[in-house]
Amino acid sequence: MVFIGITAFIVVSIPIILKAYRAKRIKHSLAAFARSSLNILFPLISLLLKILKNNKDTIRRFYIDINNILTESAGIKCKPDDLMLILPHCLQNFECKIKITSDIRDCKNCGRCTIGDIKNMASDMGIKVFVVTGGTAARNVIVNEKPKIVVAVACERDLISGIFDFKNLCVIGVTNERPNGPCKDTFVNVETLRNKLDMLII
Repeated sequence: MVFIGITAFIVVSIPIILKAYRAKRIKHSLAAFARSSLNILFPLISLLLKILKNNKDTIRRFYIDINNILTESAGIKCKPDDLMLILPHCLQNFECKIKITSDIRDCKNCGRCTIGDIKNMASDMGIKVFVVTGGTAARNVIVNEKPKIVVAVACERDLISGIFDFKNLCVIGVTNERPNGPCKDTFVNVETLRNKLDMLII
């Protein structure tokens, strides 16, 4: 009976999730079920990541995209000061001597990376922005600040970990681009980021 129940659950939930992925949205009445399904199926996703070693980031991006679709389709919005933007320190130019993990406002807008543009955008929008050195620092910021919605920029692995750790919190993930490899001079499209934030702010 348990096996039949699990099989029936998978048969019902996977088509709903795939349909949402293709349509880039989901009916509000199905969003809660789809999110619960995604969380329950996460161990299966983790197993796939171990089996398909060369396609880890592809599976991770799929999970992140589905999470974003479910969150955005729910129509949840908040005031700017209840929204938090979290950035990885690797967005900063590797040769920069300024420590922006203490305060992004210390950035001098030299133009060698996107940090200055993001700082100005966040200031204009009135949202909190934190630059962190890793997953543990990001988790600590979220716990201390208690935002209603988090928009996080990171690699696929860190985003998956953060989304799953805070599955009761609205988290939107934006993957960074890594033309120089991981953790060095990474990049994010500022306009894409702005559009994500605009959708979430009252």
